[in-house]
Amino acid sequence: MSEESDLAEVGPWAEQKLAALASYLNYYTTVLKNQVWCRTIYLDAFAGGGKASLRSVTKHPLVETPLWDDERPAEHTQIVVGSPRRALDLANPFDRYVFVDADPKRVSQLYHLQSEYEGRRRIDVRQGSAEDQITWLLKQNISKTTHRGVAFLDPFGAHLPWTSVQALAATRIFEAIINFPLHMCINRLATLNPAIPSNWRDQLDSFFGPGWYDEVYETTEGLFGAATRKRADATDRLLRFYRANLKNAFGHVSQPMLIRNTRGSPLYYIIWAGPHRKGLEGADYVLKTGERLQKRA
Repeated sequence: MSEESDLAEVGPWAEQKLAALASYLNYYTTVLKNQVWCRTIYLDAFAGGGKASLRSVTKHPLVETPLWDDERPAEHTQIVVGSPRRALDLANPFDRYVFVDADPKRVSQLYHLQSEYEGRRRIDVRQGSAEDQITWLLKQNISKTTHRGVAFLDPFGAHLPWTSVQALAATRIFEAIINFPLHMCINRLATLNPAIPSNWRDQLDSFFGPGWYDEVYETTEGLFGAATRKRADATDRLLRFYRANLKNAFGHVSQPMLIRNTRGSPLYYIIWAGPHRKGLEGADYVLKTGERLQKRA
């Protein structure tokens, strides 16, 4: 089996997300490079294996997968450098890297990456859920008087508990760059029928915390009594709701960068949140620039 056949597969739009991430990380580490008191940490909570295959044409989607372009087999494969390598190759690297993935195959690839950078980067590879490994990291010997960090939270679907985001915010150490999968996942789970399947409802409860349901559904009185239906502006309301919660938790939140597929359909948003205005200035610049470049492409 070739190395390429063992890689995770991503759509063409992934490059836009990863380029925006790398641009912000470069900004962040450049700002902090002369702060001798500060030890920097990069957390990639859904790291993957360090690189992925980019297919121009691929299979039909299932729920919680990206909106692929076609049902025909891919004709060729390109390799995309993933978020771990982009963070490791910064001109001003972080002092410590924590790469997390739940998939044993991806964790094995991360261990190979750890060996490749041995002696040049301090890397922790952790197998498990993002929730459990964020809890582990926050129990390490880190403090807001000596540490600063960035957490990249790029879940597969809506598998990012709000309690974990809150825990990162509460440290006043971490900024977060979050994939908010509104169009490619959340809208599918928040069905037109307000009687959502219980496992989908549980997933959305975990992702948003309390209050999201009333943003999506409204109950009105009619000739035949009360009726509950999905709001026409439910998508916009959920984006505002999540950003407001991020701002309350971290202090500052960026404008969202919308990522679209090759047909122009919306997929997800990239959102930055953090405790410092300087970070907000850099994030807004990077994300606005990325969206402008995407529109020109």
